[in-house]
Amino acid sequence: MGQNDMVPFPDYLGAPVTLPGRRESARPSFIRDWPHAEWLAVAAVCLGALTSQLDSGIITVAYPTLVKALGRPLSEVMWLGLAPFITVVSTLLLFGKRADTYGRKRIYTDGFALFILGAVGCVATTNFTFLLLSRIVQAVGVAMVQANSVALVTASVRVNHRSTALSIQAAAQAAGLALGPVVGGLVLGHIPWRWLFILSTPVALVAFVASHLFLPRSRTSLPSSSLDFKGAVVLAISAGGVLGGFSYAARAGWGGSTLGIVAIGVVASIALVSVEKHAASPLFDAQIMYSVALRISLISLAATYVVFYGTLVAIPFIVRDEFHRSTTIAGLVTMAVPVGLIAIATVAGAIRRRVSSRRITQVAGTVHVIATAGVALARTTPQLVVSLAVLGTAIGMMNTTSNQVIMESVTPDRRGVASGTVNLVRNVGSASGMALVATLLAGSHRVGHEAPRWLLLPVVSVAIVPWLLSWWPTNNWHSEQTPDTAR
Repeated sequence: MGQNDMVPFPDYLGAPVTLPGRRESARPSFIRDWPHAEWLAVAAVCLGALTSQLDSGIITVAYPTLVKALGRPLSEVMWLGLAPFITVVSTLLLFGKRADTYGRKRIYTDGFALFILGAVGCVATTNFTFLLLSRIVQAVGVAMVQANSVALVTASVRVNHRSTALSIQAAAQAAGLALGPVVGGLVLGHIPWRWLFILSTPVALVAFVASHLFLPRSRTSLPSSSLDFKGAVVLAISAGGVLGGFSYAARAGWGGSTLGIVAIGVVASIALVSVEKHAASPLFDAQIMYSVALRISLISLAATYVVFYGTLVAIPFIVRDEFHRSTTIAGLVTMAVPVGLIAIATVAGAIRRRVSSRRITQVAGTVHVIATAGVALARTTPQLVVSLAVLGTAIGMMNTTSNQVIMESVTPDRRGVASGTVNLVRNVGSASGMALVATLLAGSHRVGHEAPRWLLLPVVSVAIVPWLLSWWPTNNWHSEQTPDTAR
C-alpha cells in the first residue's frame, strides 16, 4: 500500500491556498469527504475534454452547409475553424500561467461560462464577422479549459491513480473527437445551421456545474507576474502562418501565395525565440524547456498526435475509395481508435505500478509503429479495425506516460503552465497531422487519383520518432522508477 493510500481523503491534498481576487468555490462537504471523490473530479475534467472536441468535430462536417448558408467561399468559411484554433494555441500558455496565480479551478470554470456565451453569440447572428468573433470568444473559453485539464487531473487524484485518471481523460478527448462528426452528420439538414454551434453547449453546462461541485480548490499558487502578450501575438502569427498555409495548400496547391503565408509563419516562429528570450515573464517556462526528460516527452507527445489525427483524416477516404464502403461505415471504423484508448485506460494504472516509464514507452512505441504500418497495409475492413484499435491502445499508453512524466517533473505550483504546454503541443501535433494528410489528399485528387495507399507513409515515418526517442541514451529520461511504488 502506497503512502498516499494511508492518508485520509481529502487531507492528502493539503489546505486550500489563499488566492488574489475572487475566491474559488468549495466543494459540498458530502462530496469532499466521499472516499472516491477524486473520480468525480476526473469526470468533471472529462466533460471539459468532451465539450471542446465535440464542438470542433461538429463544425468540421458542417463546412459544405455553411458555405451554402453564408454565401461565402470555403477559403473564408474555413476560418470558423482555423481562427478558434489559432486563438487556443496563442492563449493556452497565458491561461496556464494565470491559473498558477489565480487558481486553476477558477480559470477552468470561467472557461465554460465564456464558451457558452460565445455559443449564444453564434446562434444569435447571421452576420459572418460577428459569427467569427463569437467563435473566437468560444475559443478563449476552450483555451481556459484546456490549459488546466491535465493539471487538475494530476492535482486531484492520488499518485497511484494518476495513470488511470490521465488515460481516462485522453479517452474522453478521443471520444469527443470521434463523436463530433457523427453528431454533426446526424443532425445536419434537420436543424437550422446556426444551431450547430450550440450542440455541445448542454455538455458544457453540465461540465460547468460539475466543475463547481466536484473539483477541489487550488492548493498551490505563484506570485502574480506580467503576461507575455507580445509572445502570444507572435505565437499566433506563427501558428496562423504555418497551419493556415497548409490549409490553403490543401485547396490551392503550393503556389507563391501559399509559400508566402507559410514563410510568414516560419519567420514568426524564428522571431518567437528572440521574443521569449527577452521577455520578463516568458510564455514557455524555463523549468520545462531546459529539462531533457520533458523535451523528449513533449516531442513524443507531438509526434503521436500527428499520427493520431493524420490517421483519422485519412481513414474515411481509404474506407470509401479502396474498400468501397459508405461514409457511415467509415465513421464507425474510425471509432476503433477511441475504443482502444478507453480499453487501455482500464489497465494503465496497473501497468504504471509495475513497469518503468522508459520500458512502457519502448514497448508502446514499438506497438505504435507496427499498428500504424498495419493501418497502411490493411486490405479488409476487419484488418483495419483491429489495427486502429491497437493503435489507440499504443497512443493511449504513450500519451499517458508522457503526460505523467511532464506533470511530475515540475513543482506543483507550476502545473498550470505545464498543463498549458502539454495541450499546446497536443493541438499543434493534431493540426499538423490533419494539415499534412489533407494536403496530400488534395494533391492526389488534383492529379486525378483517389486516396492512394502511400498517403499514410508520412504518418508511418512520424510514428517512428517516439520509438527512436524511447531509446535515447540519457539516464534521467523518463525516470526508471515506477512512480506509483517508488515515490
